[in-house]
Amino acid sequence: KVEWRQRKKGLEDIYAQHARLQRKHGTDYSTMTAELKTWFAALPDNSPAKAHRHYCHVDSRGVYFPDNISWPGGGGPTYEVLHPETGKPVRVPSRGWMTSDPKKMAAWIADDLVHFGVNESSVPCLKSYLKDREYQAPYSVFYQDGRAATKRLRDILGSAEFGYPKDEEILQDVIDMVGANRVLDYFAGSGATGHAVINLNREDGCQRKFILVEQADYFDTVLVPRLKKVTFTPEWKDGRPKRLATAEETERSPRVMKIVRLESYEDALNNLELRRTAQQQNLLELAAAQGADRLREQYMLRYLLDVEARGSQSLLNVAAFIDPTAYKLKVKRAGSDESREVNVDLLETFNWLIGLTVHHIAAPQTFSASFERDSEKRLRLKPRIKQIAPRPGPLPEGEGEKVHWFRTVTGTAPDGRKTLIIWRKRPGGEAPEGIEQDNLVLDEWFTKQGYSSKDSEFDLIYVNASNNLENLKAPDDTWKVRLIEEDFHRLMFETED
Repeated sequence: KVEWRQRKKGLEDIYAQHARLQRKHGTDYSTMTAELKTWFAALPDNSPAKAHRHYCHVDSRGVYFPDNISWPGGGGPTYEVLHPETGKPVRVPSRGWMTSDPKKMAAWIADDLVHFGVNESSVPCLKSYLKDREYQAPYSVFYQDGRAATKRLRDILGSAEFGYPKDEEILQDVIDMVGANRVLDYFAGSGATGHAVINLNREDGCQRKFILVEQADYFDTVLVPRLKKVTFTPEWKDGRPKRLATAEETERSPRVMKIVRLESYEDALNNLELRRTAQQQNLLELAAAQGADRLREQYMLRYLLDVEARGSQSLLNVAAFIDPTAYKLKVKRAGSDESREVNVDLLETFNWLIGLTVHHIAAPQTFSASFERDSEKRLRLKPRIKQIAPRPGPLPEGEGEKVHWFRTVTGTAPDGRKTLIIWRKRPGGEAPEGIEQDNLVLDEWFTKQGYSSKDSEFDLIYVNASNNLENLKAPDDTWKVRLIEEDFHRLMFETED
């Protein structure tokens, strides 16, 4: 059962005023109460805080209002309660006291939870604190003029590039009511859902997260600029900030927003590299080859992607895994037909493909290694791998020296298996001696990190490229050590039924 509750509007203004009065008057609660009443009276009628003007009393616990202390149904108990100043019995409410136990009433009074009048002539009240009454049952119908959301978006962007956006203020209410810590919007539009989450986090200091999905061009022209701007500061006019964000707003704003672009159909076509001879092309252009279910169509469907386009970047060029940080695709620029070459994050893509719950992504480690042959022509390290400080740009290699790079990811697979993923750059390439060198370094590095294929620290170990790590077979006939490239290709392209 989920109970939807809505936080009352205007509370932050009241709390801010209370804090100012505290700084000014310390523990002089009667003066604070008088000034708080004056402040409420001066608020404009459309101020959300004014709806709570009955919370105009202050004590050591905070802001409160004197609430009814009588028996809810009438006919409640009556007994003598003494005024703390005059010592005389106070008036008993016409419906009797809220509690039938005089000892409980005495405890409330001792805890300063009962508000007494100037003398015994008035009925006492029970103190109801604002901090305990911040939430209320939501309204059954939400109404807001849609033009207001359009105007706010225009003020942020400086132009009317998106019509009829969702209202981020209404979304704030809904997200707050359901108590969501993660919000997913499959039809993100102008980014109003992300805007609402940012606003909520600024208000209460929580760390809600959002995932927005959008395929239209306004992802780049509206959604991303909107979120960048409202992250910088909350108030905008004609595309310019009305003020700088306060230190507290900056602290509660997002530090990082990750943008993930999925490869489009057009991107896939742009990255196909076909290998076809002139003779093959001439055959496909023959008139007899044209038409439904003829040679050209059958060739395209059954042969082209499997053979001609094999090794294209879009269809996973396994050879490019020699350097997992340098995998590139031609990606269409938003709003144009121009393409540009961009790096693809193979590490994160693979995490998603295997459904990994990531626990830790380690910083890259870089090692130098030299090799020699012993008297029996066996390759060995000379003497051992040596860790070196990472540096920008290409890593220099000395004579006979190779520089190797490792990065690990640890996490849990969907079936609960503990998983280690080892990514490495292979400076040896595909030459037999180079493969031998790379695997010799891998073996040394693997032992140096304290890993072992035989222990129970990990149930699955992934490594890019063939290797010599000792492997074990699980009871379900699967191997503990697996090749990244094999599962990468299988999960991207193999389908059932």
